[in-house]
Amino acid sequence: MKPLLETIDTRFGTASKHAFSRGNTLPYTGVPFGMNYFVPQTSDQEGAWFFDPHLPIFQGIRLTHQPSPWIGDYSWLLLTPVTGQPRGNSLFHRQSSYDIDKACFQPHYLKLFSLRYQIETQLTPTCYGASIRLEQKQGKALSLYLHTADELTVEQVDKRTLALRQEGKTETNKNPLILFTALQMNTDILAITQEEGDWRIDLASSQAEIQLATSFISPSQALLNLPQKDFDSCKANAQADWENLLHRFDILETGEADRTFFDHCLYRLFLFPQTFYEVNESGQAIHMDLATGTIKPSVLFSNNGFWDTFRTTFPLFALVIPEHYRLFLEGFLNSYRDTGFLPKWLAPDERGMMPGTLLDGIIADSACKDMAPDLEKELLQAMLETAAKSDPLGINGRHGLAQYQELGYLSTDHHESVSHTLDYAYSDFCIANCAEKLGQNSIAETYKASSQNYKHLFDAETGYMRARDSQGNFRPDFSPYSWGRDYAECSAIQATLGVLHDIPGLCQLMGGKEAFSHYLLESCQDAPLFETTGYGYEIHEMSEMATAPFGQLAISNQPSFHIPYLFRYSDYPDYTALLIKSIRQKAFHPSWQAYPGDEDNGSLSAWYIWSALGFYPTCPGKPSYDLGIPLFDHLRVYLAKENKWLDIHAEQNYSHFNFVKECRLDQTSVSSIQHQDLLKAEQLTFTLSWLPNHS
Repeated sequence: MKPLLETIDTRFGTASKHAFSRGNTLPYTGVPFGMNYFVPQTSDQEGAWFFDPHLPIFQGIRLTHQPSPWIGDYSWLLLTPVTGQPRGNSLFHRQSSYDIDKACFQPHYLKLFSLRYQIETQLTPTCYGASIRLEQKQGKALSLYLHTADELTVEQVDKRTLALRQEGKTETNKNPLILFTALQMNTDILAITQEEGDWRIDLASSQAEIQLATSFISPSQALLNLPQKDFDSCKANAQADWENLLHRFDILETGEADRTFFDHCLYRLFLFPQTFYEVNESGQAIHMDLATGTIKPSVLFSNNGFWDTFRTTFPLFALVIPEHYRLFLEGFLNSYRDTGFLPKWLAPDERGMMPGTLLDGIIADSACKDMAPDLEKELLQAMLETAAKSDPLGINGRHGLAQYQELGYLSTDHHESVSHTLDYAYSDFCIANCAEKLGQNSIAETYKASSQNYKHLFDAETGYMRARDSQGNFRPDFSPYSWGRDYAECSAIQATLGVLHDIPGLCQLMGGKEAFSHYLLESCQDAPLFETTGYGYEIHEMSEMATAPFGQLAISNQPSFHIPYLFRYSDYPDYTALLIKSIRQKAFHPSWQAYPGDEDNGSLSAWYIWSALGFYPTCPGKPSYDLGIPLFDHLRVYLAKENKWLDIHAEQNYSHFNFVKECRLDQTSVSSIQHQDLLKAEQLTFTLSWLPNHS
């Protein structure tokens, strides 16, 4: 039986295009949360979609920092092994076919065979680089091309070592961004030549082992970051790093389920955020403050969009990798110390994308679960400052802050005003909870009151959250099926349910539990209609919803992640299990067309993992979970904070049993689960049934 790591195919979800996503993932080879990932490039003609699993073309190994095609890549470097002299200088002239079936795409190991050059390329990663093994099967001398979009210079340090420097700028802030790369060969370098901006390295042998390391700090730091072990030892270390995290979930009995996709989701879970700090000669963590171009102490992380990951990814981290979670919080706090704002979308510095300041949800969730008590005071200060300070550049913090403070909502003067308002109200709830825990009651009361601001946008006549102008008038040309303009990547149908922190209050607004239940039923039973009003064209999220048989439950995108669990608050609580199980079966596939939409930094993979566990953090910032339906007969989860295992059992787990008859935490029957009770428990047992409960 293969080790778990060798059964994971990193290509799942990569069969995606600009107009339609099946994950929009890349087949990253790297270590968990590494600074770089490595991907074979198949084309330079499709922008950020530079890997196609069906295209047997190999243009080289790309060192990449691309967290999403919608963000794009930065500080990337393409390494192409060749023999002889190609007739032209383009990537097209250098590329080779490769054998897809014999290629190996694993989290810790990449292997491809170039049919044109008869070169086998193997790569295994480290946190800051990789060990690369090249072998030309006919004994011909190897050459290596280096290609990047940045200005690239190459200097020879000694007869076997090169120092690379590539300089670009960050996308939004236009700060200087310099990547230093060290390449150390086990064979002599015969020549270095520049060919129209690219560089060619001629080696003395048909076999080479190349140690690669990068640094955003300095050339000397890149040399310090070089792997200190040979290829096989680096591979063993990378495998150990992955297994340490993957095996915090232990499937003992699969039952009728297949574990392949679950295992892939575990791999995706531990990719982001990425490391953006390094360790100097004294063993101290240091990072480059991109805003000032100075080196500062302590950790930093990048490549994360908190609008995506606060919902599912970080609550799962809190459960299984609390030691990493704390480091992440320190890194995000350092982002605040460097810039004066908590980050929203880092790649590598602030991109200013998506509504809200939803790192607040992660901070509140960490506070209610006691993840880092010693950081809570400064984290609260960071939340308060980010919530109350305007950025003159309009990149950081809350957009339209002055108007939100004056009116309690953003008006139609602002793009995606409804989504921003709902997210600000949720953030105010998060701030209130953190302040209350620290005994700052006056602040807590102020923000508790403003957490109710979502009510300003509810239109009782139509039953939806709607945009108002600054005079308080609802936008006249309203359709619940209209996407964009007032809503971020959804319509009023999904956005109206985006009150994570006050579901009882939303029920009351709608007219009570019966009306709330009717809204949920109608949303799922409705046709997947949409109007392109706000965008002027069909975005891929619309296409994915329209082609999936889930009504208006657009599970392909974050605003719908929690909707199946809202049935737990309705007259039809059993429907949550039915929806979760059917979505799990119909929307996710162990193939290159894996996901119902963008996987987004592990957030959709984390959603699937939660669905397989049988419970879900509907509102991060509240230490409780709503029940779903588990996937496997018997799964163990390692609760690292308690240094113990939780056993999750599913009794009568037949494929046609879609409901939960009873759930017991140890011997106590439960309808929801408190976080602290979960940590203390030994077993969580679900008894499934063919028909729903009617008692």
